[in-house]
Amino acid sequence: MQPSKNFLKKLPSTHKLLSSLEDEFPEIKADILKKLINQHLEQARENPALLNLAEKSKDEIEIALRSRLSDALRALQRGTLRKVINATGVVLHTGLGRAPIEPSWMESLKEISAYCNLELDLASGKRGQRNDHLSYLLRLLTGAEDGFAVNNNAAAVMLMLNTLGYQKEVIISRGEMIEIGGSFRLPEVMKASGCILREIGSTNKTHLRDYEETIHEQSGAILICHPSNYEVQGFTHKPALEEVVALAHDRGLPVIYDLGSGSMPETSHLAGGYEPEVNAIVRAGVDLISFSGDKLLGGPQAGIIVGKREYVQRCAQNHLLRALRLDKFMIKLLQQTLLQYFYKDSSQRILAHQALQASEQELKKRCENFLNALQPEFRKFFQIETTPGRVGSGAYPLLHLPGAALRLQSEKVKASRFSKLMRLQEPPVITYIEDEQVVLDLRTVLPQDEPILKEKVEKTLKELLARE
Repeated sequence: MQPSKNFLKKLPSTHKLLSSLEDEFPEIKADILKKLINQHLEQARENPALLNLAEKSKDEIEIALRSRLSDALRALQRGTLRKVINATGVVLHTGLGRAPIEPSWMESLKEISAYCNLELDLASGKRGQRNDHLSYLLRLLTGAEDGFAVNNNAAAVMLMLNTLGYQKEVIISRGEMIEIGGSFRLPEVMKASGCILREIGSTNKTHLRDYEETIHEQSGAILICHPSNYEVQGFTHKPALEEVVALAHDRGLPVIYDLGSGSMPETSHLAGGYEPEVNAIVRAGVDLISFSGDKLLGGPQAGIIVGKREYVQRCAQNHLLRALRLDKFMIKLLQQTLLQYFYKDSSQRILAHQALQASEQELKKRCENFLNALQPEFRKFFQIETTPGRVGSGAYPLLHLPGAALRLQSEKVKASRFSKLMRLQEPPVITYIEDEQVVLDLRTVLPQDEPILKEKVEKTLKELLARE
């Protein structure tokens, strides 16, 4: 529906709105303010109903647009990437940034915010390698001969494949042809890396003879991919890793292992589940192994490559690395993460591990304390229930973490409305809805954020109940 000529006449001029905004935001460039004003005026012309402008007076329209422009500018200044409170119980939530980072680690970033020895050897004064800042820590922790990191695990897999399998066949079991988040499929990653995919076996069964019968002069490597985001059960079979490695080495082929989850001894047997750990794969003789920094490792987004020095160095010399490398801040954060594994109490030093290992009894106690802290008139809306948490990001796909959470049960409060209003708070609170009821899982709420969560719950309930 086209806006009326009368409505268009009531719209304020760009100059008038600019004068108002310049008074409120004197530090912002005029050309940026003009662009923002013109965008909002165009939206108003195209859709007067957006702010119910059609029926307003000239002065009311100007006030509404000024208010909307002020809000838009403040939002731009604040930035779109914001802290949220994760009350979903999903520890490694991809949508919410995966592994939470211990705030104290951020202090180490201040030390290198200006200049640092990213690619300078301080002893010799000559140019150094940024990979060296991580290699020694990775060797100590995994037992591998060498290692470094790139910007995520998919990049690590592509780099390894391109280095060892370019224009050659790379052998992989059909049961490991995974698709990860965002519809990124391993076959496409292999194709983009310049490899020729050679599938063997079936979805549920692959035998050693399948590998043996497929290896020929055009073979470049064997790829083993840990299916971290699903599990095939029932009538299944695959050869032991050591058997595949022995066969490959006997035929002069390297073995690449895409582990993905980055499990270390502290998390490999979490809650009775099992994820293959990096150290065990190194001991099996695998030549190159990649895993994520922001999953079970508990650090920032990164793809870590460890393995035999010969193959790691070949990857490090690949020209693709320049497009995939980490910056100084991610290297420093990854250093901080790896250093935690030096300590006996490492599981208490990494926030993701704390959340993963929280017991049902501990979470029930936190729920009770949270309820007792609420204003009395709001306590009646919540019940404490046994509710399993989730690891998330594909790790332990079938594992339910024993736990407890708060369930909002009220005919007066609509779950979708409560959840939306919580999401629009500052900071936003992310909940989940189950059986038309909102669930608040404190497993993934940092203890220092519980008072903020309490405040937002009370504010939202007050607003919703006032409308009744």
